[in-house]
Amino acid sequence: MRNHSKHIIVFITAGLLSGYAFAQELKDTIPKPTELGGVTINAQSATQKTKLQPVVATVVKARDAYEQSATLTELINRSPGVRLRQAGGLGAATDVSINGFQGKAIRYLKDGIPIDYLRDGFSIASLPINALERVEIYKGVLPVNLGVDALGGAVNLISRRSVPKYLAASYEVASFNTHRITVNGYYTNPTKKWFVAADAFYNYSDNDYKAKVKVTDPVTSNQVYDRVRLFHNSFSNVYGEISGGITNRKWADELKISVAAFHLQREQNHPALMTDPYGAITGKQSSVVPSIRYRKTFLDGKLSIDQFLVHNTVTVKRTDTLAGRYDWYGNFFPIPGRVGESRQAALSTIDYTNTTSRTHIKYKLNHQHSIEVNNVFTALKQKGTDPYGPKLDGTDITVISLPASYKKLVTGAGLNSTFLDDKLQTQLMAKFYHYQSSGTEAWQARPITKTDAVTQNGNNWGTAAAAKYTLTTNSFIRLSAEFANRLPDQEELFGDGIWTVPNFAITPERSFNINLGYRITNQQKDAVEVNTFYRRTEDLILLIPVQAPYAQYQNIRNVKGFGFEADGLYHLNNIFAINGNFTWQDIRLFKLQTSVDQWQNNARLRNTPYFFANAGITAQFKKLVTAKDNLKLYCYYNFVREYYLETIPKRLEPSSFLGLFGKSGVNTELVIPNQHLCSAGFHYAPFTSKISFGFEVKNLLNEDLYDNYRVQKAGRSFHCKINYTIQ
Repeated sequence: MRNHSKHIIVFITAGLLSGYAFAQELKDTIPKPTELGGVTINAQSATQKTKLQPVVATVVKARDAYEQSATLTELINRSPGVRLRQAGGLGAATDVSINGFQGKAIRYLKDGIPIDYLRDGFSIASLPINALERVEIYKGVLPVNLGVDALGGAVNLISRRSVPKYLAASYEVASFNTHRITVNGYYTNPTKKWFVAADAFYNYSDNDYKAKVKVTDPVTSNQVYDRVRLFHNSFSNVYGEISGGITNRKWADELKISVAAFHLQREQNHPALMTDPYGAITGKQSSVVPSIRYRKTFLDGKLSIDQFLVHNTVTVKRTDTLAGRYDWYGNFFPIPGRVGESRQAALSTIDYTNTTSRTHIKYKLNHQHSIEVNNVFTALKQKGTDPYGPKLDGTDITVISLPASYKKLVTGAGLNSTFLDDKLQTQLMAKFYHYQSSGTEAWQARPITKTDAVTQNGNNWGTAAAAKYTLTTNSFIRLSAEFANRLPDQEELFGDGIWTVPNFAITPERSFNINLGYRITNQQKDAVEVNTFYRRTEDLILLIPVQAPYAQYQNIRNVKGFGFEADGLYHLNNIFAINGNFTWQDIRLFKLQTSVDQWQNNARLRNTPYFFANAGITAQFKKLVTAKDNLKLYCYYNFVREYYLETIPKRLEPSSFLGLFGKSGVNTELVIPNQHLCSAGFHYAPFTSKISFGFEVKNLLNEDLYDNYRVQKAGRSFHCKINYTIQ
């Protein structure tokens, strides 16, 4: 009953928050534009423009949380329709689910550029919020200028560039020997003819929290649960980028040259599932990344060109050569003649050489219409060494030493229009996709010969349309639909060189998507937004465990579903503000023909949450002690309804309304249970906004929390953070 009460309360709370704010706003008088000396100001910020475009997008304002100890994962998880799952602590692999789509169906960008070339060096798993201005989360249809073949959405990370001159630094120390440092700086000369910028961050954590795992009872030899401390789970990474360029010239609005470098190291305490303990397996990644970007407008601003080019090599290493094994308590047991803890020993080095070119051209036909074309070309080559790796049958030639390649072209064109005195905005889009890959499909489960060399290629088309109609000054509705294709990417084809094995037989995903939404705001910045969606996907690509400890990306036939979400923000007064949101989605398998698989028809998509909700309250007090001090208190609550590690028949699901109550009739090993995460903290700026101090307690109730593939997350932790900014 206690657990039932919790999720009933959060469901009702989120709904009431949205409904109450909605009712209040309908009573508000429609705000009028601010007037200063006869001049009407209607300018929109970049954040507002993203929120108000015809395609559906959620904006997470990172700058509002600079003083907090929140991770980027936590900020994103407070948004409706989005669930970011992380397989462990700081730096662990992440997987974003947007309206039921997940994995590689969601693409990642940095300032509008696809960031596959950075691999884990610039990842949501470790990226500090102080390095970003905001995060744009697109659901379903994407604008042409993003230029990726995403099927279900995209996450666009916008770099921190808030003012012409600033220097900012932050340091966070936390439980599990966690340390995070961020430094950002930007300077442009008084004439705005040139600029320099620097961004850097460093992360380290032992990630040695306690987790509940199965161990062998020394008396009975039975498998029993015990709570142990993860002893080989540390993560560290460093990223730095220096850029400079010229601006406001006759031949260039901006010419920017950047050089970035990163190195990360991750210890592996277990495979994808927490089934076996490892005590010596490590992985590393590093690269130096030069890039150039050129932007220019012509013909009195009618024609604009944006060109980006990058070429780099990411080196990925994996070490698994231990002559023995560890147990979950960190005890080592030597095993003469054995090499490696996992089923595949490794001392591998793989070089991924990447070239990415992105060209965006836009032309304004007149006040009402503009056209744009976006072209993204990616070329990847892979080659490596591993004395313990799979070899061609009957030879000493390691498969990983054979070259593999991947090329992808995504070209999009769009027409943007406005009608009815700009009340109606429309976007019509078409995209062409082409890919070509070659390599050798290989892993240790079977003999490998030259005949396993595979070449794949394909061409696909996609179309989309989006419309937004402004009802009043502060409310609008929008509708978008698309026939989309998503090409398999490099990791899905090649694997990751660690736990994901290659699969060159996978085919592109195809999907039909519809989004419908309504948003209303008022003068106090209160807002309510509701959205609903429908998805129908064929040949969905999903990461599937194959032979422990390995997983492989596979096409899993057909998936369809629908869902809805609501999000509300309401300011009680000048001090207190509350917010809440919830998401419910019903994503299921369908049209399975074989007798072996027919039982799965209408079953939920495995390892995918179907209901989650958030609630939060903040309070801000000024001039408590000094004339310039500022204190902000906050508390956030997140709930995730139980979901299932494997596919289960629909008849075994809870029979309650929308599946929100009760328990499933399956083995508890297959259930990721109901989860309640509560975090609270404060930050205080004593004199000016230049310096602030923050403190936060995460997982305040010390609940058992699980995430991707039922990997347990950390218990209660404590975080202190200091920020210093000059601008």
